[in-house]
Amino acid sequence: MFLADLVHPADWERTLAVLRAVAADGRARRCVHRPATSDGSTHWCRTSIRGIRNGSGRVQELTGVTQPMRGLLLPREALQQRESALRRMLAQVPVFLYLTDRELRFIATAGSELAGPGVELEGRLLHDVLGAGEESSLALSAHGRALRGEPARYDTLWSHRTLEVRVEPAFDEEGRCVGTIGFAVDVTGQRREEESLRTSAERLRTLLETTSDAIYLKDGEGRWLEANDAGLQLFRLPRSEYQGLTDLELSRLDDFFRDALIACYQSDQRTWAAGGPTRQEEIIPQPGGGSRIVDVAKVPLFYPNGQRKGLVVLGRDITRRRLAEEERDRLLHQEKEARAAAEEARRRSEFLSSASRMLADSLDYGATLATVARLGLPFLGEWCAVDLTGEDQRIVRVASVHVEPSKEPLARRLKECVPDLEAPGGIAEVIRTRNPRVLTAHPGEEGGLPLCDHGGSHLDAVREMGLRSVLSVPLVARGRTMGALTFISVVPDRYKDEDVMLAGDLAWRAALALDNARLYRESQEAILARDEFLSIASHELRTPITALRLGIQRLFRLARGGVEPAWKTVAASLEGVERQGRRLTLLIDSLLDVSRLQSHHIQLEMEEMDLSELVRDVVAQLGGVLARTHTPLSLRADTPVVGRWDRFRLEQVVTNLLDNAIKYGAAAPIVVTVALEEGSAVLTLRDQGIGIAPERLPFIFGRFERAVSSRNYGGLGLGLYIVRQIVEMHGGTIHVDSSPGEGSTFTVRLPRLPSSVKEDGVEP
Repeated sequence: MFLADLVHPADWERTLAVLRAVAADGRARRCVHRPATSDGSTHWCRTSIRGIRNGSGRVQELTGVTQPMRGLLLPREALQQRESALRRMLAQVPVFLYLTDRELRFIATAGSELAGPGVELEGRLLHDVLGAGEESSLALSAHGRALRGEPARYDTLWSHRTLEVRVEPAFDEEGRCVGTIGFAVDVTGQRREEESLRTSAERLRTLLETTSDAIYLKDGEGRWLEANDAGLQLFRLPRSEYQGLTDLELSRLDDFFRDALIACYQSDQRTWAAGGPTRQEEIIPQPGGGSRIVDVAKVPLFYPNGQRKGLVVLGRDITRRRLAEEERDRLLHQEKEARAAAEEARRRSEFLSSASRMLADSLDYGATLATVARLGLPFLGEWCAVDLTGEDQRIVRVASVHVEPSKEPLARRLKECVPDLEAPGGIAEVIRTRNPRVLTAHPGEEGGLPLCDHGGSHLDAVREMGLRSVLSVPLVARGRTMGALTFISVVPDRYKDEDVMLAGDLAWRAALALDNARLYRESQEAILARDEFLSIASHELRTPITALRLGIQRLFRLARGGVEPAWKTVAASLEGVERQGRRLTLLIDSLLDVSRLQSHHIQLEMEEMDLSELVRDVVAQLGGVLARTHTPLSLRADTPVVGRWDRFRLEQVVTNLLDNAIKYGAAAPIVVTVALEEGSAVLTLRDQGIGIAPERLPFIFGRFERAVSSRNYGGLGLGLYIVRQIVEMHGGTIHVDSSPGEGSTFTVRLPRLPSSVKEDGVEP
C-alpha cells in the first residue's frame, strides 16, 4: 500500500486501526505517528483523516492531511518527570486543579492542598466528596452545565474556606465532551472583605436612609451595590433592578436617563483617575419636565495593593438653591439694567432739555442752523451734517461740523458733497420716506457711507476722518419734511435703537426750531415787503391823486375866473382827470384781484370770443398812452382766433402785458402777435426795452416782485402776478425770454376749449 510506505513500521498497526474506524463510521479522527525515513531520523507527525461519502451515504474513500509536530514526543519517563515538576510548581500557587469524567469522578488533581491534608480524591465521585446539602447541589448544577458545554462559576465552602470554583467542559481529540476541568481559588479573605463592605453599606443604609441626600455605593468595577431611596428616586429606579449593574448597563434599560447615566459613568472614571475625592454638579432631567441640579461628591476606596475597592457617591439636590440664586442674579441684573436705563434716560433727558434751551435762545435762522449742527456732538457722534430741501426740491448741505476743530477743514470738504434727492438709499431716502436710517461700514468700506452720490470726491475725506457708522433722521416740522439731520461716528455699529429714538427727538426739536426761525425770518421779510409795498402803494396812489387834484383845481380856477373858458382847455383838463381816475381804478382793482386770487373768490365768466378782436380793442384803448410815450406798436392779429374765455380777465392780461412793455420798453417798438398753433391760441408780445436779468427771471411772476428798482420805475409789482394767475385759471401757460438790454418776449398759450375749467371759473 502507498500509505504503508509513508508510515514508520512501528506505528503502522495503530495508524491502520484509525483508518478502519474512519471507514466504518465516517467520523474524522487524528493519529500521531512517525514517518518512514531513509536516513533513520525520528520525528513525529499528526495526520487528520476523514471519510468522503457517495450519493447513498456510504464512505467511498478516505482523505488525510499530515502536519509535522513541533518538537519531539517524549518517552514515558521524561513525561513523568515533567508531570512531577509541573505538580510541584502548581503546589506553590493557591489554585486547585482537577479533572473529572462524565460521571463526575475525579480522574486527576493538582495544585495546593486546598482539598485538605491527606485527602485522596482521585477515583471518587464529586457527589460522595461533597455530601448532601445546598453546597453539593450548587456544585453538581455547575458541573452539569459544564458537561452540556457551558462554563460555570460558583462559590463553595470547603474546610472552613471559601473557594471560587470555575468549571469548563473537557474535550477529547475528536471534540467530544469527556468530562470537566475545574480550578478552585481560595477567596476567603476577599469574600470576608466584600462581606464586611456589604455589612458596612447596610449599616450606612440604616443610618442614611432617612436623609434627603442621594447616596450610592459601588464596587471596584462600578456595579451598584446599594442606593438609598433618595438616590433611586433621582433616576426612577425600582429597588429590585439596580443591584449588580453598572451605569452603562442601567443606561440601556431606560432611554430617558441614558445620557445622565452615561455622564455618571464618565464622572466615575474621572474620579478613579484622580485617585481621590472629586466634586461636581450634574444636571439630571426629570420625566415630569425640567431638570434637577445635584451637587455630587465621589470618594474612591482602594485595597492596600492599590486595586479598586469601591466608590461612595453622595448627591445633594441643589435645584431650589440654584433657582433662588438664578432668580437673585436675574433680579440683580434687572436692577442694574433698570438703574442703567434710568441713568441713561436721565442723561438723555438732560441732553434734550439742554438742546431745547439752546434752540430757544435765538430765532436767527443762521444761528439756529449752527446750533442744530453742534447739538449732538459728541453725544451722538463725531461729525454732523444738516441737509435741507430748497424750493426747487434740491438738497442743500447748510451745515457740516466736526467735534475736533482740527478736522473742520475735512468736514468743510464734505459740505459741498450733497446727495441727490432722487438717488436710492442714503440721506435722500430718509428725506423721501421720513424713516430714520442706520448704516455701518467695516474697515476699508468707509467710502460706502451714504454721505453723497458723487463718484468719489468725498471718499478720501471719509477715510481720513475714519467714519464708520451713520445715523440719519428726518427733519419734520408741522407735517413738512425740511431735510435730514445726519450723525456719523468712528465706532462701527455705534447706533442702537435708543440712539435712533434720541436722534429722532432731537431732530423734531431741531426741525421745530428751524421752522420757527424760518417763519420768523419770513415774517420779518414779509414786514419789510409790506413796508416797502405800502411805501410803493402810497407813492403809486399819491401820484394819480395828486394829478387828479391838480386837474380839478385847474377847473376850479377856470370856473372862478368869470370868463367862459375855452372848451379845449376844459376838455384837456377833464381828459387828464379821467385818465388819472382810470389809473387809480386800475391800482385799486389790482389790489382787489390779489385779495380775490388769494382767497379763490375770482370766478370766470366763459363765453365764445375772438382773441384777435380783443387784442385790437385793447391796443386801441391804449392808443393815447402809446402816442404820449412815443412808443410804436406793430399788431399782427388779422386771423380770427376763437375760443371760450373770460373776456374781462383776458383784457386784464393784454392790458397788463402792454403796460409792462410800454413802461420798460424805453419807447422802442413793440410787436404783438395773435396766432393759432396746434389747436391753442398763442399771444406773443415782444419789446426791445431794458430786458430782465437772468437771476430775476424765476421771480417776476411773484407777488410784489419787480425786475428793477421801484425808485426808477413805478408800479405795485402785481401786474405779472395777476397775469399768470388768470392764464393758469384758463388752463394756459405764460413764458418769458429776456436778456438785459435786448428786451423781453412774453408768450401766452391758451387752450381754445379749456376742459379743466368750469363755467364759474373754479378748477375741478
